[in-house]
Parts: sequence; C-alpha cells; structure tokens
Amino acid sequence: MPPRPVDRRAAALVFALLVLATVAAFAYAQRAKRNPLVLDKVTFVGAPRHKGTRVVPSFTPNGDCRHDLMRIRFRVTRSSRATVQVIKPGGRVVYTLGRDRFLKRYHFATFYWDGRQRGGGTARPGRYKLRVRMGSERTLVTPGAIRLHRAPSRARSRCATVAGAGGLRPGSKP
Repeated sequence: MPPRPVDRRAAALVFALLVLATVAAFAYAQRAKRNPLVLDKVTFVGAPRHKGTRVVPSFTPNGDCRHDLMRIRFRVTRSSRATVQVIKPGGRVVYTLGRDRFLKRYHFATFYWDGRQRGGGTARPGRYKLRVRMGSERTLVTPGAIRLHRAPSRARSRCATVAGAGGLRPGSKP
C-alpha cells in the first residue's frame, strides 16, 4: 500500500507552532540574560592562610592550626537581610553562619566555618554547599562545594599566630 499524502494544512500548522515556540524560547533566554546576578564572586578557602602558602579549597578541622577554618566569601548585587547556612547536598542544614544579617550590595561578606554541626561536634567529612536566604523572596545555593576532610587528630596546641600574618586563634571569631 502506498503511503498516505501529508495534509498541507497540518504541516503548515506544525511548522508555524515550531517557529512560534522558537521565538518564545529566544525571548525568554534574552530576558534571563538581562537579569543581574544576585550572588557573585563566591570563594571557599581553607584558612588561616599565611603568605607563601598555597590556596587550599578544603579544610581539616582537627585543631592543628593548619586549615582548621573555611573562609567563605561572596558579594551580593542587591542589599538585603539574609540568613547564611552550610547545608548538605540534600538540603539539610548543618550549621547557620549568620542569621538575619544585612548584606550590602557590591560589598564582600566573609564568614568562617570551623566544621561544627548545629547540635555540636564536628561535621562528617564530605562535600557541603552554601545557602543564602535573602528575605522571603529568594533562596540561593552557591555553585561549588565546601570540602571537609578528616585528618588524624593532633594534640591540641595553643598555636596562636601573629594577627598581621593573617592567622587566627582556634575557636576565635574573625
């Protein structure tokens, strides 16, 4: 049996719908490009960091004063009150770094996480995310991950460093 001929009206209708969908997708993409970023220049660095040491994207909170803190730094492009939290990839809150803090637009906000959990104790080794809730209108999860590595425990020492060298005392708030 020979194949049935295609109805020209149906083919023209399908073509017109495809052209309309393409134009709508293009317009939506252009609009999305014009919206400014809200969270910008996010960095995670193991701290304290001294001059001459390499940047480490992970940390080991074991009390040896080497990469015991994670410095979290970002800026926002809209001023707002925000809650900054460390979360597991599934979304469960591990620790709240700042609650209802005012973040001024185009100014860097810096937070330090010492690896602790909400209920006390040290969080398990793994990857964590940063979540910034800006008021009730926007919740942002940053790209990249905070990597917490387990390192062998060392004897707790008072390894205070010179403040001018960029170091921090264990347990102190920067």
